[in-house]
Amino acid sequence: MSDVYLRGNMSRYILLILLIIVRLTAAAGSPDSPCRGCMECCVPPVALRTNMISDLALIPNIGITVPLGNRWAVDLSWSYAWWSNNMRHRYWRTYGGHAEIRLYPGNRDNKNRLEGHHLGVYGQMVTYDFEFGGKGRMGPKWSAGGGIAYGYTLPIGQRLSLDFTIGIGYLGGKQYRYYPTGGRYVWESTRNINYIGPTRCEISLVWLIGKGNVNPSKIRQE
Repeated sequence: MSDVYLRGNMSRYILLILLIIVRLTAAAGSPDSPCRGCMECCVPPVALRTNMISDLALIPNIGITVPLGNRWAVDLSWSYAWWSNNMRHRYWRTYGGHAEIRLYPGNRDNKNRLEGHHLGVYGQMVTYDFEFGGKGRMGPKWSAGGGIAYGYTLPIGQRLSLDFTIGIGYLGGKQYRYYPTGGRYVWESTRNINYIGPTRCEISLVWLIGKGNVNPSKIRQE
């Protein structure tokens, strides 16, 4: 199966997911919608999200933010991509995730619990295998690290927001470098990676679900 075919299918899946989120959110905002009643009584107040930067890079991902009181939250995410074209020696494989403890400081009046500025401490793990142009980089085991994050969540609808987050920290692990030749993959070197710098960059579409979990500033005035 070609990587072009896989990329085409993945783009359709991502678009479908985004359309479903927007459609369900619009339905939930309607006073007469049964979907709204379901979310008001049957689902705990959480936020689901997808990092659109990763989506554009053909790395499907999903995240969930669970509020703890009025100022704290736990944020979890997972991504997975496993595309390859052995004939062209192209690999785009990675999976991993992070866990973060967040604080939402400042005045919380007339705001959703998951709105505005937020600060966090996170840990992350990832494994990967990338090959383009005759050179490959592979993490044979988990690379792990952590750091501090800052972000801002901007309401764009009653149950939709955009979240902008950047994280700076450490990521370390082993990396194999290889190249294809004669139908085989030849090991070139093994390196210990100890990277310090930006390790997260996110622009996420956020969907608020659960009883009363709306953006007060976007509630329509009757």
